[in-house]
Amino acid sequence: MVTFRYHIVSLVATFLALAGGIALGAGPLQEPVRGQLAATGNADGDATELAARLEAAERLGSFQSDYGAGTAPLVLDGRLDRTSVCLVVLPGADAGTVRAIEADLALADANLVSRVTLSADLVDPAGRQLAEGLAQRVLARVEGADVAEGATSYSLVGAALARAFLTRSTEAVTQDSAAESIDAAFVEAALLQVGAVEGRAELALVVAGAPDPAAPEGQDAAAAQLVGGLDRYAGGAVVVGPPDSGVVAAVRDSSLGDGVTTVDAGQTPAGRVVSVLALTEQAAGGTGHYGLDAADGALPDPAA
Repeated sequence: MVTFRYHIVSLVATFLALAGGIALGAGPLQEPVRGQLAATGNADGDATELAARLEAAERLGSFQSDYGAGTAPLVLDGRLDRTSVCLVVLPGADAGTVRAIEADLALADANLVSRVTLSADLVDPAGRQLAEGLAQRVLARVEGADVAEGATSYSLVGAALARAFLTRSTEAVTQDSAAESIDAAFVEAALLQVGAVEGRAELALVVAGAPDPAAPEGQDAAAAQLVGGLDRYAGGAVVVGPPDSGVVAAVRDSSLGDGVTTVDAGQTPAGRVVSVLALTEQAAGGTGHYGLDAADGALPDPAA
């Protein structure tokens, strides 16, 4: 852009000089034009310095990414020791990040029993009545459904999904007929996409994306409430996203942060490692908020 600006200044100066019948080498336009070109030359120098700094920052970022990816097998090896995990993918989550998290779960020897992808319609506040009504209907058919008194809106939706895909038990739990019916109802309503389900999981790892300017107002808060419902009926839940993730911020800014762990650097190899370590902390009953802008530091105690 600076080089382009340099040419524009030159062309404008030339045009003015010709229009006035004045040669650029002499006359009243000489000094102003020379000053403008000199200023632009300084800008070129600044741009070169900034480009060098950017390149250095990119090289450092590449090194950090390579280090995080290279040390992940050492840090994560066997950490989850066959603990069952449900991977919950929120609208806008980066597909590459999701695949990388799955790979890190495998390094930690997690038992990834299900992958559930939420549609944008499910967390669109404009469709709240549809989602809440469906959750109420499916839970009403479940004998002994353990739902908090007064649970409404997206916390109720989270409770329904938890009954389908999650459990507080540390033992292997298969999907019973009630869980299968809830699963099917949300899929038929085009509110979920679900892969093969090998059972109900003890832990939920929720992957969020960067805020979408085109997303409906209130979507992040709705997703955060849903995550709170998942956490209430599971052994634990972790939300991971990029630093500007609206869902991560919504959890941290609410009372949900007392029970749900968040990680705000999920787009990096190091952040994904922290997410898996956070799952181990949740399995042990702990909670924290980790990453670039977090109250509890970069990561949980790796020795725990």
